[in-house]
Amino acid sequence: MIKQVTIFDLDGTVIDSSHRQVTDSKGNLNLAKWFENNTPEKIFQDKILPLAQEIRRRHKKGDYIIINTARNLSYADYEFMMENGILADKVIGRPQGNMENDAELKRKQLNSFLSLKQFKKANKVMFDDNNEVRSLLRQIGISVIHPNKLNERLK
Repeated sequence: MIKQVTIFDLDGTVIDSSHRQVTDSKGNLNLAKWFENNTPEKIFQDKILPLAQEIRRRHKKGDYIIINTARNLSYADYEFMMENGILADKVIGRPQGNMENDAELKRKQLNSFLSLKQFKKANKVMFDDNNEVRSLLRQIGISVIHPNKLNERLK
């Protein structure tokens, strides 16, 4: 049985992709602009934030690691993650053509996946910089931590 599930958002949490992000007042992506800026050249200009080392530390400790992002993941995203040691047991991204609000998308995805038998009794914690995501995920029993202070402390 899995005892600890640790979930990481990517953008603003373990990766600084701010050079290609446009967000609304709630922190949700302007998806049209995001898709426009989602080129391999721009992806490889992203920077790794200090919390990325927490993924490796928790994986070694035995946590089941999930990356849950509102990104529509491309081959370049996976290549960037592999080159930078951002590895997970499960990666959940935005389905092609989905334009749903980030928080609602993540709530549906995680609620569905984490209701599988092996995860029911596990402690679940997520790191996510989006206020609306944190609020919605807490409603389904996931402890959600804002990554900014951790990233500052880990520098």
